[in-house]
Order: sequence, then C-alpha cells, then structure tokens
Amino acid sequence: MNDAPLPKPYHDLGGDAGGPVLPDQPGEAIFAAAWHKRVLGLTVAGGAMGAWSIDASRFRRESLPKADYQSFTYYEKWLAALTNLYILKGFISRDEIENAASDAGAQPLQPLQPLCEKALKAPDVAAMLVRGAKASRPSDAPMRFDIGQAVITKLAPETLYQTPGHTRLPTYAAGKTGKILFQHGHHVLPNSNAHFLGECPEALYSVEFLARDLWQDHQHGDNDTVIVDCWDSYLDPA
Repeated sequence: MNDAPLPKPYHDLGGDAGGPVLPDQPGEAIFAAAWHKRVLGLTVAGGAMGAWSIDASRFRRESLPKADYQSFTYYEKWLAALTNLYILKGFISRDEIENAASDAGAQPLQPLQPLCEKALKAPDVAAMLVRGAKASRPSDAPMRFDIGQAVITKLAPETLYQTPGHTRLPTYAAGKTGKILFQHGHHVLPNSNAHFLGECPEALYSVEFLARDLWQDHQHGDNDTVIVDCWDSYLDPA
C-alpha cells in the first residue's frame, strides 16, 4: 500500500471532508431553481445527437478553469461545459455566444452545421432519462481478476490516455490495496471515450477497500468499507 500523499487535480473532491449529508425532505423541490432543470434538459437533449459521450461531458466540466470550477454552482458547471462542447463541435461559434450575450435583440443563433436529427425535443427528455443508455458491451475476453482476489490500484495519472485527461479512478483510492467484490462484465472505458479515442471496452469490477486503508487520519469503524468501481486497466494484482 502506498501511504505517500498524492497530488490531485482541483476537480477531484472525492474523499475530502465535506460536512454532514442532509437527506432530501418529503415534498422538497428537485431543482433549486427553474433554470437548473432546463440545463439538465439541454444536456440530455444535446447528448442524444451522438456528437459526444457522457465521458466527454464530464471531462469538459473538469477542464473548466480552476477559478470558474471553484466558484461556479453545480449547474453553472454543466452549462459552461455544454457551451464549450457546442463550440468544439462547430454547432455554434464563440462570437455568436458573445454577441448574443451582449445584444438582447440579436437574431436566433444559426449553427455552423445542422443539428443532428437525433437531438431530442423537450417532451422527450424525461423518457430518455428514464430509459438511460447502456455502457456495457459484449466481449468474450476473460475477466482477469477473480472475486475475492487482492488487487492494488494504480496511481490516477497512470490511467490517463492524455494529459490533462479523464479518469474515473479517484485519487483517494489510488495506490491502495483492496479486493474484488463483484465482476460486471465489460464496459466502455471513460479514459479513452472522453477524448473521442474510441470506447475500448474493458472488464469492470467493484473493489472493496477498508476505510482505514484509505483515510488513516480519520475516525471510522474497523470494519467500515468503501466500494469503488474500477476498470481492468486501473488494477494490478496485489
């Protein structure tokens, strides 16, 4: 087990002390503001075009400038990342965004390329959320690790396909020893898919760690555990 503290990017807040978790209350509004619901709808509707993946969306949120990421609210991050994806893929230009923001009477934006017919209409977004999209993929490749086998996670930078890059391995669980709890078959690898480098499906496992091995400076029960989903390339035999 690697006990040395690991540097981590500013967006990786997993495992940090964050105060008490307040459960939802009966009748509590799902969205704190009406525009939050609209941003979620726009994200789902735009993603249905197939021009980018959910992993690319996550990476664009992580790629916001540090000052913006730390000051933006949750759905402000979503909206900023979505805007950057539309610009990246040529659906709109940066000039159009800036001109529309400064001119309330501006004409509707004309996309640089036609929007794909797969883009969802507003009434179809809820059904898409219910239906979801599978990330599992068929494969005849054997699972490299058996249930109960001890494994050690790699360091997060060792899992990247590019720098800066995207990984689903949280820093708090990197370089730690755990055991295979479940096998989930083969799933799209976010580390490649986030950068338009292909789905590259890999075996996916649930790995169980003792909390005391992850956070030695915090109070916890001796038998408290944390379960992290890890792709095959995140793991080595212990």
